[in-house]
Amino acid sequence: MKIFITSILLLIGLPASLQAQSDAEVEAAAVFEQFLDAMTNTDMEVVTSLFSEDALFWGTGSQSLVTDPAGVALYFEPVGRNPPGQTIARARDYESVDIGNNLVAISGMWEVVPSGQSEGTPLRVSMVLALRNGAWKIIQFHNSAVPQ
Repeated sequence: MKIFITSILLLIGLPASLQAQSDAEVEAAAVFEQFLDAMTNTDMEVVTSLFSEDALFWGTGSQSLVTDPAGVALYFEPVGRNPPGQTIARARDYESVDIGNNLVAISGMWEVVPSGQSEGTPLRVSMVLALRNGAWKIIQFHNSAVPQ
């Protein structure tokens, strides 16, 4: 009987825990994960396709604000020369906020880990994603090294 009551209480509480993130946040987080997967596979075509045509972009090594798709592609070009899987891009910890009007902000940490190693270079990321023509696109991106 105790197990039955515990199971019922868990089932009652389950829907609330599943609703902790909005659908928009879940979909935007999937774009972030797609970005990380494409970085791991050095698929720069996919990486650049995740950005909107009018994205505002600050890469870790950017000297100036990038405001066009050609600039985003140029920034990622050196990464695309690496063999797929040479480094693993993975999320460490991040949060998302559903701003409303089909906008989601994501901020947190990710890392680039050389294949075969357990730790890599931690990076900070902030991005805003917007639902554009039925697809979530990155409209603002800022990436930076973690201060020592």
